[in-house]
Amino acid sequence: MRSAVKYIQILEFWKSNKVSNGQGGFNAIHELDFSDYGCIISKDETRTLQEGQIILEGFFEIYLRYRSDVSISKSHLIKLKNKSLTIHSIINVDEMNKEIKLIASESENIEVFQNENPYENYQ
Repeated sequence: MRSAVKYIQILEFWKSNKVSNGQGGFNAIHELDFSDYGCIISKDETRTLQEGQIILEGFFEIYLRYRSDVSISKSHLIKLKNKSLTIHSIINVDEMNKEIKLIASESENIEVFQNENPYENYQ
């Protein structure tokens, strides 16, 4: 991390919580956990099907400043502008607690986030 100038894009980290539906079941809701500025490097992404599995080639590299007050996990969803990203790995760069590198790909499922119209992108 040479300069903080590279952290220019705002990222939202959403977490999923279960809420009782009053009939013995649960509904999943998404709540904003925290927001932070980061550096996003997009790689070319292609998906191929091999032996019944989707193989992902290409991804997003996301660099964030290390923060001791938040805990990032793979269960977080990242919202970047109009994209929803799934975290695949979390790397503490050089294990020095200065910068975190996330590897993420665009989510295939359409998640409904709080304060959004779920039919906005319906086709």
